[in-house]
Amino acid sequence: MSDYTIIRSAGELHAGDHISVPTKTCAGMFQHHAIVVAPLGGNWFQIIHVTEYDPVRRVKSSSSGSSGSGKSADSYCVLEETRDYTDEMENGKLRRYEYAPSECNQPVEVVMNGREKKDQLFNFKLLSNNCEHFARWCKTGNRKSYQADKVLTSGGSGSSF
Repeated sequence: MSDYTIIRSAGELHAGDHISVPTKTCAGMFQHHAIVVAPLGGNWFQIIHVTEYDPVRRVKSSSSGSSGSGKSADSYCVLEETRDYTDEMENGKLRRYEYAPSECNQPVEVVMNGREKKDQLFNFKLLSNNCEHFARWCKTGNRKSYQADKVLTSGGSGSSF
């Protein structure tokens, strides 16, 4: 399992941090993961993450943060976006994942890893290639999803991330 800290103040987040918030589906049982690119002032942050994407319209899907079981893997993309995390901070739902310095890349490399994949289609697979796999790869170079492992070890059929 991965250690995390609940973030209640924008000053606690920095470029290269691996963060998550509850998904919009499954009553928030799963987390949507992202990498902080830069704090922008107030509770606004530039992030990079895997999200639903309509490749025909070339715009972000309105249901970002939910995977929708009917979606095909090619309806996901790595995007850099601006987000306001006021509600999540006020409600204690914004997490920052903690890593030993020897386990993770330097912040500039974390952001560069994410930007290397920016605007590319993402071959989303619920249990083997999801937003947490992407964020941990950016941060550590290793693809791992503790929430996918939890579903796999419990024998569950899975839900959206």
